[in-house]
Amino acid sequence: MTTTLKTSGFAWKTCALISCLSVLFVCIYGFWGFSLLNAQYTLEQKQHGNIAGAILSEYPEAEQALIAAMQDTDYDYLDKGFSILTKYGYQENMLITDDPYYHSALLSFFPLLAVVLLIDLLLIALCFFFFYKSRRQQEWRLHEILESYLADNYSPLVDQKNRKPVFSESFTDTLLKLGHKLKAKTRALDKERDHTKTLVTDISHQLKTPVSALKSCFTMCMEADSETERADFLERCAEQLSHLENLITELVNISRLETDMVTLKQEHVLLSDLLADAVNMVYEKTLPKNITVELLEPDGETGSRIPLFLDRRWTAEAVANLLDNAVKYSPADSTVTLRLHRFYSYIRLEIEDEGIGVSPVDANRIFQRFYRGSHPVVKQTEGSGVGLYLARRILEAQGGTISVKPAAEKGSIFTLHLPLPEYM
Repeated sequence: MTTTLKTSGFAWKTCALISCLSVLFVCIYGFWGFSLLNAQYTLEQKQHGNIAGAILSEYPEAEQALIAAMQDTDYDYLDKGFSILTKYGYQENMLITDDPYYHSALLSFFPLLAVVLLIDLLLIALCFFFFYKSRRQQEWRLHEILESYLADNYSPLVDQKNRKPVFSESFTDTLLKLGHKLKAKTRALDKERDHTKTLVTDISHQLKTPVSALKSCFTMCMEADSETERADFLERCAEQLSHLENLITELVNISRLETDMVTLKQEHVLLSDLLADAVNMVYEKTLPKNITVELLEPDGETGSRIPLFLDRRWTAEAVANLLDNAVKYSPADSTVTLRLHRFYSYIRLEIEDEGIGVSPVDANRIFQRFYRGSHPVVKQTEGSGVGLYLARRILEAQGGTISVKPAAEKGSIFTLHLPLPEYM
């Protein structure tokens, strides 16, 4: 590959050198031909002077006639002159090659002219040869690069400092841009393929448990000996169906968010309305455990009336997922506290529960898809591990953040940062 690039550059330089040499050679030959003709012209002038001197030496009275003949543009004495010269071997239509004054010069000029033409033809042939060779090498280089692109091999993009242009700099830049774009698209496709494989694996794993439980319940229901047992198993089937329905709904939401099928429609909404929607979604789940959800605002401020620019439905669902998580792992007769803090460019919402808390190891992983934590209570509690993941995706898509830390005594504090409209 390196040899091809060097040869390509050498071919262009050789063509330029050959062209310069050819022009130089023609100039030298033209100068030599001009000098040769000038020498013959000088010799002819001397011959004319010699003839005029000889005539005037013998016939001085003919000087005026000679001057008049030299100045005569009508050539009145031309026929008479040729009739006299014919006696001495001169002819009226005699060729330049028959002229004794030019014959010797032409004998030197024509052979050299043939040599010069031959050399020029050879130089032109060499120029075309190197140009054709360079063109073929660049075409092969282009073919080689495109073949490597088709094979998902983008090594030509690595060493750009030592690269030589293919056809031209602009064409080479366009070719490299094409390579970078194809490389980026290939990586995106590979990432999407891996993501799809992981998603299918995770969904299969998540569906396996409730489907197996549902199948067992139906089997036991069909084999029940009494109506009481059958009713009990039917109730369990209903619970598993409800769990399966919730899981499928969450999986659909994940799929729609990750494939950009859902467009977050941001609108002006009051924080109080958003929190009310979220609390209403989990209100029924707080009743069996007598859990209280309270909102604490800074003294003298109505932070919940703050206007935001968010997707009301999806943001409320994200907050509801956090509240649902808090209610699920909190003991009966406890309190889930919402605290608001307004800062210069964002709102901080803290959701504190009195539940089992989050270990430092799990704190960095609970926002991952399908991760549920390592606490024994978590393993015994029904869940899919997608609620916190969905909350993170929804908030981050709108410029927000989410994090978790242990509470002062027990439980966890989930912290949300929501940007104010004028700083989005």
